[in-house]
Amino acid sequence: MKRGAKGTSAIDFEWPKIENYWGRRPYGTQSVDWEERVNTDRMRKYRVNRTKEMLKKHNVGAILAINEWNMRYITSTWNAYWTTPSSGLRYALLPVTAGGAILYEQGEIGYQAKQIAPWLEKVKVAITGAGWIGRTMGPKHSLTQRDKMVRQILDDLKEYGVDKERLALDTWDPGLVEAFTNAGLKLVPGLDIMLEARKIKNEDEVECLRICSTIGDAMFSAMASNLRPGVKESELCGLMHQVAYKLGARVYSGIFVTSGPFAWPNPRDESDRMIRPGDIVYADVYNTSYLGYKICYYRTFSCGKASQKAKDDYKLAYEWLYKAIQIIKPGVTTKELAEKWPPGPEIWKNIHIISEDQTAGSNWGHGIGLTLYEYPIIWREASLNDPIPLEKGMTFAIETQHGTPGSHGVRMEEMVHVTENGYEIMSKWPIEEMIEVPIY
Repeated sequence: MKRGAKGTSAIDFEWPKIENYWGRRPYGTQSVDWEERVNTDRMRKYRVNRTKEMLKKHNVGAILAINEWNMRYITSTWNAYWTTPSSGLRYALLPVTAGGAILYEQGEIGYQAKQIAPWLEKVKVAITGAGWIGRTMGPKHSLTQRDKMVRQILDDLKEYGVDKERLALDTWDPGLVEAFTNAGLKLVPGLDIMLEARKIKNEDEVECLRICSTIGDAMFSAMASNLRPGVKESELCGLMHQVAYKLGARVYSGIFVTSGPFAWPNPRDESDRMIRPGDIVYADVYNTSYLGYKICYYRTFSCGKASQKAKDDYKLAYEWLYKAIQIIKPGVTTKELAEKWPPGPEIWKNIHIISEDQTAGSNWGHGIGLTLYEYPIIWREASLNDPIPLEKGMTFAIETQHGTPGSHGVRMEEMVHVTENGYEIMSKWPIEEMIEVPIY
């Protein structure tokens, strides 16, 4: 029986909690009583409190999140990946005075959300009037929906006593900016606030990254077990996807395999190219996620014996990588890490590199968490001029690559957690030497 529904219109309607909804709970996942493992309740509370801390620091009364990953951070809910990154189909509001976030959920999904996410302050109806979906409704109705959405948010800001304070928007939607400004609200960009909140991970977030890195290890094992002449890049990629899903991960627009002459420079994609004896093959398990937390993690293999030149290129890329990794600790800056890498125009003249702007994503590091790119970025073009100090609790992926055009490319990457006195490597597949897979 339905109980507790509030509101007379979609703007103020709140989904009710259904008494005895569960009956016999339908959970198929398991937990144990002798290990804590990932403490999801602690993680949820940490993320909400961390966001509130940043809102207060920046003198902001609330943040309206339209970006899917920011919504996951403050609500611990998620929806189909096609709604990302800022569809407007759902959104969330976190006032500093609220116990938790208000989720405005798409369509009838809120019925379930209210039952399965008791930590939410409220679950209300999303008035789809922002993001790219809002623009597809036609110019007249998109304005109607937008204005309904703004009235809805204003009502909740008033209820929580923050309607006179600044409101942060994590997605600078021109229509919403106009409507909120016309309503008398002072808006501030919220993207930097959320990036600052998300840059320091608690113990449970780090454990999610460790678990996902472990799944990445297994994905590379599947690649090594199936690498042979005649196998296609796309086939290897599919097998790695299979392992990820089997072990409880999800993949959001990620994983690729590249080989032979396509590996340097590379298109960061796979094709139906068949592997041949002596080919150098590398893969990235990027955007594989566990509870939303992503990894980005490269390894390089040889189908049979590798040439001495390929081994030499691999050794050089490995030295670049670990010269940077070995100095990681709190207080070290991204500039100091980037200085361990030679200038791109010096080492890659043979592929016509004349500027570090052409090396984005090559010798490179990037913060990682619910998204593939967070604080900090490590890159000569940016870090030499705008260094970011490393802090305990940061997590990032750091990668180097090299190669010989038309012949082969090598690439490697580690998942790193900055600890109190140094660093932890979360990626465990062997990296000191290129893996030569025997041909049978």
